Amino acid sequence: MPKIVDHEQRRRDILEATWRVIAQKGIEAATIREIAREAGFSNGVLSHYFTNKEDILISAHKLAFQRVYERAAIANEGATGIAAVRTALYEALPLDDERRIEAILDVSFWSQALVNDRLNAVRRDSIVAGREWWIGMLQAGRDRGEVVSPASNNTLVDEIQALIDGISVEAVMYPDDMVSDRQRAIADAFLDRISA
Repeated sequence: MPKIVDHEQRRRDILEATWRVIAQKGIEAATIREIAREAGFSNGVLSHYFTNKEDILISAHKLAFQRVYERAAIANEGATGIAAVRTALYEALPLDDERRIEAILDVSFWSQALVNDRLNAVRRDSIVAGREWWIGMLQAGRDRGEVVSPASNNTLVDEIQALIDGISVEAVMYPDDMVSDRQRAIADAFLDRISA
């Protein structure tokens, strides 16, 4: 009887292996061979799911963003307003090992996106989708009278993106300094400033 393969799970396994390689050895070490070795598959198996390394990197990047949205949706079940913004912000920050790996992936992706127009466009699309997500939460907070900043939602999203990116770089580069309590304190100071 032939073995039944869960193709979506296998794709996720390959992408999670990619994350581990990048987190442990850097993005330059994330070759097809090294990713296959880490995932426990042959190079040929990877070719059934991805066309090349760039395709793997793009898919790994998209999965990382998707995971943030999924975690925030679960954590925000029934929440709205500033509480939802706070929860989503915490989910986007590298507060634990899983989220730190996502941050390493994202920061590493930037270096490739600087010189690769396709990767740059993918990163930009992720940011555009994220902006809509944040604006929706901020507007719900305004509608509830909880977000009172005179700054526009677009400006607040600029601040949120800068906050996430800045903390992520610091946490990736200097994890002993940018610990989770410090990250939460920075996020909370921003949220206190914009809320009633």
